[in-house]
Amino acid sequence: MKRNDPSKLVTGPRNQVNNEQGILNADGSPKSEMQASIDARKLMRINGISHFLLLENEGIAGNLSLAVIQCLGYPDAYTVRRITKICHRVLETVAFAPQYTELLAGQMFNQAVKNIVSEPKWMVGLEWEMINVLRDIYCRLVLGQALQAGGQGAAIQQPFVGQNPNHFEQTKTVNDPLHGGGILEFPSQIPRKTLAEIPGIGGPTVEQLEAAMRSKRSAKDQKDVIRDLLRVASDNVREMMQANGEGAAAGIFGRAGEEESLLHDKSREAIVPSLPEKLVTRSQIEKLNRKEEEPQGLALFHIE
Repeated sequence: MKRNDPSKLVTGPRNQVNNEQGILNADGSPKSEMQASIDARKLMRINGISHFLLLENEGIAGNLSLAVIQCLGYPDAYTVRRITKICHRVLETVAFAPQYTELLAGQMFNQAVKNIVSEPKWMVGLEWEMINVLRDIYCRLVLGQALQAGGQGAAIQQPFVGQNPNHFEQTKTVNDPLHGGGILEFPSQIPRKTLAEIPGIGGPTVEQLEAAMRSKRSAKDQKDVIRDLLRVASDNVREMMQANGEGAAAGIFGRAGEEESLLHDKSREAIVPSLPEKLVTRSQIEKLNRKEEEPQGLALFHIE
């Protein structure tokens, strides 16, 4: 079967596979006549559960959101990697709601920034996931940019309402989290203040960050800009700790070195030793070593 064959393309959920015999499920079993209705009900349940947990009951929503934010700081890579996916799901569902601004733009954003800037050893390998959470928060709550589900894809800049630069037009998918969700219509200043208060950053640097994220809206470019900013913040925090005589924590809570940190991977240079003028193989070296170890002269004849 050729890729993108027009005769095989049909609309429907992503779990369907086409072949000569008809439409199949992902496991190869044939789809039933009611499969489309079953898939539709599953999607309705997914949306309904997330809407109930996060928007219908404030008691459940508050405790659930705080638990997710606290898990971002749990020193376990397996847990945090999966919590970042839940954070994207929360943002897609409730980013448009003003009552969530303090939780998302304040506590969740602060925890993600802390994880990157402090560079604990348990965070090694998770930096891109955490930076993507920061990008998702900043785009939706500050810049008025919509993203695809999971914080993926290029950012889509929403237009202003009238000529007001502090009021963005809401997205068409605000009630459809699985297709991207919504944004905060009136941008929050909390993430800006959080970044500006980091030693060595300041307001002008944050303005440069936002200008770069508005001009370059691809996922890679925006994450690179955020990483460059946080690298400066991380270096400043490290220097302050050393100047104040604060010792580093031990074990997984210790600070990752520059050779481990994602923030400094561009500053590292590969060290390639120069080749010798005369090539010496390993077997030649072993042969020379054996000759040196063998006794010489009368020492060959040893009588006990």
